[in-house]
Amino acid sequence: MSVIARRIASVPYRTSSQTWQAVVDLLAPEPSPARTALLSAVGPSAVIIAEGYTNSVPIVVLPATGPRIRIRTVHGSDAFDAAEDETPLMSRPLDQPGWTLSLPCAADDFDELQAALAEHPQITVRALEDDVDDAASAQAHGVQIVINTAELEVP
Repeated sequence: MSVIARRIASVPYRTSSQTWQAVVDLLAPEPSPARTALLSAVGPSAVIIAEGYTNSVPIVVLPATGPRIRIRTVHGSDAFDAAEDETPLMSRPLDQPGWTLSLPCAADDFDELQAALAEHPQITVRALEDDVDDAASAQAHGVQIVINTAELEVP
């Protein structure tokens, strides 16, 4: 699976809430259900960014179609340089239903932030050492890949 990576300037260049807004602007068209869902999760997401978890471990986005997206935030004095290098995506990958977004989280905050995101089924938290499994995400969305081998043999 192909992967697109982006770096978003964060604290002190932006507040953690403004950083989340930049992530939303990068991913979701305006107006859209995805944008509404992401904006409604600003509290827990801003906490995760403020704690610096997304500086070392990426936010992982699995759009309904297209490549996986990894977003890291840049903190400290490097954030000012990162702001100049921010690159938009070619499209808004969350324009179709069936996407998921996974936020990294330390064990100390995991249960509280998982509970805070409980009403947002597309947005999850994961332990800092965990990655997002593509197969598990596809199963969660009821996606099944079927290859008709008979069609491959048709001249």
